[in-house]
Amino acid sequence: MGQREDLLDGAKRCLVERGYAHTTARDITAASGANLGSIGYHFGSKEALMNEAMIELSTEAVERLREPEGASPLATWQNLVGSFAEQRDLWTAVLESATQAIRFPDLRERLADAQDEARKVLGERLSPTDADAAGAVQLALIVGVMMQHLVDPERAPGAEKIVRGLEALAGGKA
Repeated sequence: MGQREDLLDGAKRCLVERGYAHTTARDITAASGANLGSIGYHFGSKEALMNEAMIELSTEAVERLREPEGASPLATWQNLVGSFAEQRDLWTAVLESATQAIRFPDLRERLADAQDEARKVLGERLSPTDADAAGAVQLALIVGVMMQHLVDPERAPGAEKIVRGLEALAGGKA
């Protein structure tokens, strides 16, 4: 791995372990083994490096949304809810990236692209007739459930409750 990749890897680790607001350039260089000047050389600024790392984390999170063909709604939600607990720090970093996007237009655009991809991945799996709408609703539901689990995992809905709620909304069919 080159120094640029080492910096990205170190920044991703720092985002997951410390969060955006609490990560310094020195934290990144300590985590990556790179020198402080290499951040400016490879990325221009610490913020640009952090934004690139957040994009990569968000892309990895989208990949986690992919389910095997034919997975039941319950199995899908069990996987997602389990990942909110098992990878709490990753999902927290993904959520923080959304708040940072408000201040960084380039990051906002790239996260919007990642959301488009997530809606596409989810929608194609859920509804061949209206993938766009199905993906939009599923992503909104995932983000909402994720936030509930990050705030209070004990009171957040589990997979079974989510599937029951979807069935109730669909008139008995999920």
